[in-house]
Amino acid sequence: MQVQVKILVENTTPVPGLIGEYGFAAHIAAGDKSILFDTGSSGALINNSRILGVELDKLDALVISHGHFDHTGAVMPVVEMNPALNVYAHSGIFKPHYVDHGVGNPIPIGTSFSLKDLQKKGAVFHEVNSFTEIMPSIYLTGGIPRTNDFEDAGFGFKTEINGEIVADNISDDSALVIRLPEGLVIISGCAHAGLINTINYCQQQTGCDKVLAYIGGTHLAMASEERIQKTIEALQALPISSIAPAHCTGFIPAAKMQQTLGSKLIKAETGMVFNY
Repeated sequence: MQVQVKILVENTTPVPGLIGEYGFAAHIAAGDKSILFDTGSSGALINNSRILGVELDKLDALVISHGHFDHTGAVMPVVEMNPALNVYAHSGIFKPHYVDHGVGNPIPIGTSFSLKDLQKKGAVFHEVNSFTEIMPSIYLTGGIPRTNDFEDAGFGFKTEINGEIVADNISDDSALVIRLPEGLVIISGCAHAGLINTINYCQQQTGCDKVLAYIGGTHLAMASEERIQKTIEALQALPISSIAPAHCTGFIPAAKMQQTLGSKLIKAETGMVFNY
């Protein structure tokens, strides 16, 4: 099976005509399947897909990595383009999500739609809370175990339980995994579960150690120096061929990873295409 991954939405782009937008979205052509992974935060998806030749009205599936606005902002327009679209995500994407910067009330950063909204438009929602094969050799992780001692979901994230605002570990965070004979292609929105936790879980569940590529957010932008260093050390020890960090990674963490990993690392930007 041949796999092509196109970055449709990322914070930046070097290509005239494309729009850089805070968020992430990627199109995956895997064999004869057309999959949209996340949708960015606003209108960049529609513009960029047209320019990059991605037919958003001919999708086989929409996969949502987690329930934050910068990954779900264009979900409803995409659903409206595709009658009976299969939508795959953790059930927790619909729970309240906030961020608390410590300067006022927590700010809502969750989805702008509900399960009923999707169903009213004809979408078929598939709840994926554990590691599941959604198409042949294509998997969605569901909730990812947090097993190491240095990765966390990120600072200031909150949710609401029984009317009380509490810490949010973003349990709905999921990644897409494609198993090829040569190894795994892992696509993640933000890796709130942790970059290393995500990769390790994909290896464990597929029984495949070799990672051809990790593409997507790593949520290292606000990470401590200790966490960044431990992440780099863990990446060095992994059998990974390439990593394309995006969106919430941050310039300094990406630069530090590149200093150590060299040509294995390329910063993902809107318009980039990866073939496997």
